[in-house]
Amino acid sequence: MRKVKSMSFNLADPYEKELNEHAKKFTNFSGYVKRLIQRDMEGNAIHFHQPKQQEVTTYEENNDKSILMGFL
Repeated sequence: MRKVKSMSFNLADPYEKELNEHAKKFTNFSGYVKRLIQRDMEGNAIHFHQPKQQEVTTYEENNDKSILMGFL
C-alpha cells in the first residue's frame, strides 16, 4: 500500500520559488525528500529556517480630533 503526500510551492514567494528551482534538479523528488527526512530522523539534518518576512503594520487614519482632547 502507498501513501501519497503532495507538496506545493508558492512561486510568488522568492524563498519558495528558490526551493522549487532547487527541487527541480532531482529527477526522483520523492527519493530526495525521503533522504532529507531520514537525515532529520538520524539527527544529521542541517536545519535552516525561512527568513522572516518583515512585519507590516498598518494604521487607520482617524480625523476625529476629540480623541486627542484627553492629552491636552
